[in-house]
Amino acid sequence: MGFSRLHGVVFGGWWLLSLCPVVLLCHRRTLWTVVLVALAGCVLGLQRGGAMQHKLQGYRQLYGQTVLLSGRINDDPAYDKHRNLDFRVSQVRMNGQKLPGEVRIKLTGGRGLARGDTVQVRGKLRPGFGNYQAAMSFASVVSYKRSAQPIEQFRHRFFSGVYNALPDPQASLGLGFLIGLRSQLPDTLQDQLRSLALTHIVVASGYNLTILVRVTRRILAHSSKFQALTGSIILVGTMMMVTGMSPSMTRAGLVTLVTLGLWYMGRKLHPVLLLLGGAASTAAWNPLYLWSDLGWWLSFLAFAGVLLVGPLLTCRCFGERAPPLLAQVALETIAAQLVVEPLIMVVFGQFSVLGLLANILVVPCIPLAMLGTFVAGLAGLWWPTVAAWFGLPAKWVIGYIVEVVEWLASMPWAVAKISLAPLGLAVFYVLLITVCVMLWHKTGYRFFKGASVIE
Repeated sequence: MGFSRLHGVVFGGWWLLSLCPVVLLCHRRTLWTVVLVALAGCVLGLQRGGAMQHKLQGYRQLYGQTVLLSGRINDDPAYDKHRNLDFRVSQVRMNGQKLPGEVRIKLTGGRGLARGDTVQVRGKLRPGFGNYQAAMSFASVVSYKRSAQPIEQFRHRFFSGVYNALPDPQASLGLGFLIGLRSQLPDTLQDQLRSLALTHIVVASGYNLTILVRVTRRILAHSSKFQALTGSIILVGTMMMVTGMSPSMTRAGLVTLVTLGLWYMGRKLHPVLLLLGGAASTAAWNPLYLWSDLGWWLSFLAFAGVLLVGPLLTCRCFGERAPPLLAQVALETIAAQLVVEPLIMVVFGQFSVLGLLANILVVPCIPLAMLGTFVAGLAGLWWPTVAAWFGLPAKWVIGYIVEVVEWLASMPWAVAKISLAPLGLAVFYVLLITVCVMLWHKTGYRFFKGASVIE
């Protein structure tokens, strides 16, 4: 699929018949089966990627023109520093054709627009950047239709409940922990989180989802295994509807559902297969994740660090013994940062010197902050007169997090300006894989033993 980014190869439908031998032989564990599966993946990837490239031509033909665009608002609109309303739309339609991906729109006015609304805007289309395929500045709203989805209505009522129970920035940060809402965070706090490599704690991702699923599964498992599975699946679906189908949440939801099914059947999957399967499935669903979405790549690399590098470091330091909670958090944080930081240095040209310390001090508090925010939101929704009392635990925990972030970010040497070339990135990952293979042979670690992300 990566080759299709450079060369839009489109096969006819008859090419799919060539995959029939793979279906017949996939149950056999032989070298030829592996080769056939790899070739089948290449054919499917080229077909899917080529088809996507063909659809993207619809954008390129309209760059520089004033167009009428309609679509569904995909995130929570927020005001930028120039007081323009900034949001992205999906399900894009222009000139009577449906186009893939997202378009970033900035407009003056537009007060009252919310996620899920269907909007029609007019403006000059220009090329996009990163994970949006086109952009439109100084646009004007022609019409919009309010979303009638119950989940969106409950979502906004819950936001009001949180703000009834908690002051800012605790309320905004708590919603960031719980469902990944970042549009209400102060710009200063967002810059501080970015400088300390803590942006992942306010992104709806696998970390948030894994915490909620673990708690739900353990509570319901006392009743029955089926109830634990059903409750966890309902939770995953609700979480994805509330947060939106972001690349990181799509991958996390898919991986969590797979591991839940395996847990219910008493089986586990090797983390390499789990990692590559989740990445391939989400990239096949939307090739734009693989081609241009930095969030998808950071989520994928962080997940690889936690699933592969983290267990090897833990086994090397503690052997078969279960590590203390703080030590486990520290090692998993080291692993995730070790894998993610090189890409950050390539894209942003900076390295968070205090990122490890910040993660150790903050990350263990996130589950308590999520639980406290959830309780505060429900109290603010149903008992607004006493909501402030229910919000005290969340206020104290999130207040501690804010103090730590502000203190560490105030250090003049918290961020170092270090850039890395793509060749250096490739060399680093080759060396990291080599070291991991050596650790694997030295420790004899069995990945199947700790492959589940929900236990």
